[in-house]
Amino acid sequence: MSHTVLGLSTEIPYGARRVEAGGKVSARAGRALRQFRLALQRRTSGPLASRLAGFADQVAQAAATSPSSDLWDMVRADCRREFSTAALRHGSLADAIEWETIKLQSRLGGGMESAPPPAVAMFRERRVHIGRLIHLWRGLAAETEEWLAGQGGTTFLDVGPWGGFNFVIESDGYTRMPFARLTLAMGALPETPLTEAGGPLFDHFLPRYCEALAEAGVTIPDHWQYQFPKWDHAGRLIELSGTYYLPSHTYDRRTFIKVRLSRACETVEEITLQDFLVLLERLHFTTDWALYREQTKDVDARFDLQDFISLNHVVEGVYQRSADEERLLVEIKDAFRGTIKTPAVLYGYWRQVIISRWVENLYWVLADVALGVKRYQRMVSFAREVVDQMPPRLLIPVRRQLQEYHSRLGAFGVIGGDAVSS
Repeated sequence: MSHTVLGLSTEIPYGARRVEAGGKVSARAGRALRQFRLALQRRTSGPLASRLAGFADQVAQAAATSPSSDLWDMVRADCRREFSTAALRHGSLADAIEWETIKLQSRLGGGMESAPPPAVAMFRERRVHIGRLIHLWRGLAAETEEWLAGQGGTTFLDVGPWGGFNFVIESDGYTRMPFARLTLAMGALPETPLTEAGGPLFDHFLPRYCEALAEAGVTIPDHWQYQFPKWDHAGRLIELSGTYYLPSHTYDRRTFIKVRLSRACETVEEITLQDFLVLLERLHFTTDWALYREQTKDVDARFDLQDFISLNHVVEGVYQRSADEERLLVEIKDAFRGTIKTPAVLYGYWRQVIISRWVENLYWVLADVALGVKRYQRMVSFAREVVDQMPPRLLIPVRRQLQEYHSRLGAFGVIGGDAVSS
């Protein structure tokens, strides 16, 4: 089991091939370790490349001997000692290795895909249990990966909720209100097959998703619209969404079930941050809020505010809200139960957000974390400087915080304590 890339062997050591899931040798583990090696090799060249190859052997051995342990904890000290002084795009090579190790850990699974789901109904009067839903998505994604591998393709699917509905929940883990929009974001490798008509991944995944939703009590036809394609600079299709619009859908009351696939982003966090950082930049550079209100439909202003609140939850691992910001966040989320549809209430909250300098505070903290740019040092464009190559130093704390949060809700099969009411 050996390949050569950039002159370096990507052979998986025998011990690493023994990473097991469900009592049998996991072919998926072999693919994950091979992808890990390739990712490290792409990070650098020259003398560091051979050192990275040796480090990859160390990680593979750790995965073979303790597949359920935190791999980064096992190799952190050696990695920091070897690679923290090697600069690499607004961070260090050690940051990039940590990010690749975190992705490897998720791909190895640690048995999470085979763990039983939370013993609760997925839907309760159209309120959705977030942990149960994510557990379903993970299982479908793992099965789809194996099917694609059987067809001769290789990919890894990283799945999770897009937006902020997963943060507006009661103590029982269910969303406060019946869902209106249910968007599954799916990160994938660049070689994942994708066409404007969907392609084999969608063809396999979507019918099974419909069946699983029907078993859980939400029945929709297997009729999807393929929309919102995105291409890279070379004209290659990199993103597509399969959407089913519920009968009550209108522009002002958007209600749908969506699967959004990106092969430009390998993780859900990258997809989410791409969107929300562009929003934050737009809000930060909005200076005439009277003109904003004049040119923006009320429903779009509501979605901007909703996405700003969602961004705050997503980056809780790097941004600590002030007491006033926290109070305002709670009030705004309560208002989304109904009163936010009143323009006076909506723009009253926008006024408080702007006066409090909350947008500005968040902008500068994320500029520092992502790029090392201090407050007022220079203006930052997230769209130009961050979105296309998301820095690991931003992605790492975001992913760790979200995984911990979703784990408490039972997304990985075991509910660790009470769900968190938001």
